[in-house]
Amino acid sequence: MTMRKQKASDKRTRRMQRNQVLENENPLEIRPGMSPTTPMDNGAWKHKRVTRSSLVNAGTATDVTPNRGRGRSRKRSAVYSNLSSYHTQFLELLTAEFLAEEKLVRDRIDSAASDSMQSLLLETAGHALFDMYPERRGNIFADEVYRLTKAHDASTNDYSVNDDEEEDLRQSLPRNSKFSQNDVIMLTVQQAGAGDFFGSTSIPTNKDAVSLEARVLNTGPTYIDVAINGGAFEATFGPAPNNRGPSGKGDKNMRLRIDRYFSNVPYNRMVDAIGQLTSVQSNSNENVDSSDRERTYVDRMIRQTILSTFAYDNAESPMHGDGDACRLNDLAKQIAKPPLQDSTRLTNQVLGFLQSNPQKLFPQFNGPQISAIGAALTRKLTMIQGPPGTGKTTVAASIAFGFSHQCRSSKNLPKYSKVLATAFSNVGADNLAEQAIRVGLKVVRVGKASAVSQGLWDHTLDAAIEKDAEAKKAMEEATRATANLRKTSLINGKKGGSRTKMDIASERNKRDLATTAVKASIEACNAAATKAMREADVIVCTSIGAADARLLAACGMAIDGDELVSEQLNGKMKSTRTIPRNPNIPVLAPDGLPPLSMPFVITDEACQSVEPGSLIPIFSTNGCKSLVMLGDPCQLPPTVISDDSGVGSSPLSISLMSRLASTLPAPVIVTAQNDKTPRENMYLNLKLTKQAASLVQYKGGSSESKVSYKKQYAGSLLLSVQYRMHPSIAAFSSAVFYDSMLSTPMFLTKERILPDEFDDILPLDNSPVSVRFINISGKNNEKRGEIIEGGSSELNSALQSSSYTNEAEAAQVISLLKDMMKNRESASDPFNGSVGVITPYTGQVILLKTMMSADVEFRAVMQKNPIMIEVNSIDSYQGRERDVILFSTVRSNFKGNVGFLSDWRRMNVAITRAKSGLIMFGDMKTLAHDRHWEAFCKWCEGVDCVFDIDPDLDEDSFE
Repeated sequence: MTMRKQKASDKRTRRMQRNQVLENENPLEIRPGMSPTTPMDNGAWKHKRVTRSSLVNAGTATDVTPNRGRGRSRKRSAVYSNLSSYHTQFLELLTAEFLAEEKLVRDRIDSAASDSMQSLLLETAGHALFDMYPERRGNIFADEVYRLTKAHDASTNDYSVNDDEEEDLRQSLPRNSKFSQNDVIMLTVQQAGAGDFFGSTSIPTNKDAVSLEARVLNTGPTYIDVAINGGAFEATFGPAPNNRGPSGKGDKNMRLRIDRYFSNVPYNRMVDAIGQLTSVQSNSNENVDSSDRERTYVDRMIRQTILSTFAYDNAESPMHGDGDACRLNDLAKQIAKPPLQDSTRLTNQVLGFLQSNPQKLFPQFNGPQISAIGAALTRKLTMIQGPPGTGKTTVAASIAFGFSHQCRSSKNLPKYSKVLATAFSNVGADNLAEQAIRVGLKVVRVGKASAVSQGLWDHTLDAAIEKDAEAKKAMEEATRATANLRKTSLINGKKGGSRTKMDIASERNKRDLATTAVKASIEACNAAATKAMREADVIVCTSIGAADARLLAACGMAIDGDELVSEQLNGKMKSTRTIPRNPNIPVLAPDGLPPLSMPFVITDEACQSVEPGSLIPIFSTNGCKSLVMLGDPCQLPPTVISDDSGVGSSPLSISLMSRLASTLPAPVIVTAQNDKTPRENMYLNLKLTKQAASLVQYKGGSSESKVSYKKQYAGSLLLSVQYRMHPSIAAFSSAVFYDSMLSTPMFLTKERILPDEFDDILPLDNSPVSVRFINISGKNNEKRGEIIEGGSSELNSALQSSSYTNEAEAAQVISLLKDMMKNRESASDPFNGSVGVITPYTGQVILLKTMMSADVEFRAVMQKNPIMIEVNSIDSYQGRERDVILFSTVRSNFKGNVGFLSDWRRMNVAITRAKSGLIMFGDMKTLAHDRHWEAFCKWCEGVDCVFDIDPDLDEDSFE
């Protein structure tokens, strides 16, 4: 009877969709100019597709209009339509992003391939290094480390001599080098040796080039250290010139080219996550073995919340803007329910322990923090908005502590349940791991050890594998077998057509032996890694790293082992993919025990990740029952190369947390008792501060932009006490971006004061304000042009070097720093804190560094009495802080064009990095054309902290 009903329903569905189902349409249509091969090609939607018109004609799932049948076909059509729309939209967005990143890299490389002069300019710009000499420096667990320095016969002539050892001649790297830690790079052999860096076979984009992907480990004035998969360097280029292994020393004339590159691994993993989210779910329990029934699976309400809110936000959906059709209120109630039957009881135990703090492992939590922790431990989905300095990482580690208690004590979870804690960046993941260790948790840091902070190396999976005798033995055997294979292949390659049948058979035999040894090595390493994770409380990784092959294997996910073997044999990095599992075979982890389960997922820096990236930790291990996302939608959004607007208008620029927080209703939680810490509200209550917030809303234009930023993200909980900034620095940001809800403890008023070395130069009359604004106006000081002199138009376009600079502002910044350092020499208690110089434009960063290096007086005072000064972009400073921040806004023109400074989130990041002093350099007349900057300029004038500068007069003429 059930089968007949289902068949009848299917027939009605086909009748309804006749001539309207897109049977042969490819959702990923290759447009002119697009590469036919991308990581997204294999991720196309493979289920039913329903057009929007068919849904409108048939009615939505909640349509009450009388119709034949029970509406099951309409409901099913709505589901398929939403799944297909989500899948197709993000697949196309990822395709565009991949192609944009690929084009950026290829254009940069190809534009400089025409002649040696253009190539040298590419090196001068810091995007490439030529004539590099490789030396083996050792290992970081399974990764090999190589140091690359300029060869003695390099084509450029800027040598710097080591004073202690003159015969050790080393050529300095370009001053503007863009290479930094964890960057993906491409090494390419220069076939003809030194000087052959623009020949066709030396261009990494050429199909005949011999190249190898690597990651930057460290950089210095004369060197760059890179980490490469074990054996990959020798397999690609042969042994290094200083190699001491069984292969002997390599060619001393080996020269390599290094280019900044990109990896397709993140794209592959994001595509897999999209497929896991949008796969058609089966309610059947057939063919599920008993061990599989004990596992946890992604909670249905988490999946439904992501998809239903997408239908609400998607303009192409018939349910767009219809909260009732998308069941938003019902979803809000469902995700507010505890993930486990005993979650509430166990959470009360944790909160009691945190507040009593018998072992002094935790700080004294304020009311919003303890409320957020309690909510996260008792809800299926929780979003926590952490403005600057509110202790977001501490809260995340405390939530991990509470989840760990539930894993150990709950009777409703499998035995080997763990907490998966992720962050967008490696630095964020390291901070999260360190904080979790401080509160007494056993942590395993998943990811390449070369990308992890050295202080955490002992907590990595590589360290656990290194300590495992069986895994170590298997790796040694695999290394020997692959070395023998490479040696035989090299000998046979030299013979060419004169190879005998015996030679071919010998190589085939050694390949089989190497394949067997590598497979055994992978199995042994996976077993050792699983044992380490089984003993841990928390697994920490990046969001992309949540699809690590060792982690997935430990969770019982079937991995394509052939790809892993191919990677080790051929030295090529590939993306790990899961494969369908035989339901008749019991699920076991590599160590022969039941697999791990990840019922609790914490995602820090959630607003910095594109939405498909946030899906990876949720769906990769297929076990999430409770999801906690921490971030701040009021700070910089994800970086999207294909978004040309500069203000995050692409759907890919909206993070999953931002989208959910702006769509879901405000959560109803039990508010903790407010702490009794005194607050400093004087600056928040100033009439000037309130007028600034009113001005921003009044000039908002559309009705949506008149809604306060906090209310736009009402679906998240706010950590409302900040411990970073002096209250005068925090006041404007709190009033404008956080509805004046961000408060400051009273004690910071005295602890976070502007250092005397700066205050003596820029004094205020009887005012404790820690903000200064140096107004350099009216002169049209900005300049837009080529950073690389002599570069072709194609090269400058490819380098995106038509950036903005402002020499007048740069001169004032350096002048102020010199005066500050001179004041330190005579101070009885000199300022020894950190100084950050930030600016929105790369051109200004380069200009500042160049002028500092060329200023003899600046270098002299720095050498005499050094202090930490870092010059970087606003984007690079997100999540970081300095004692004093000098901010060069750059834009100064008669048209009042402020460029991407108009992005209020970038402004918020810029003015909230400082702890004790914020010193702005800018043209108020130009900035005032933007409503946010106009409000800030008026606020600075109101508190009387503006100093007018005429750049044509003496540079020290502060007025």
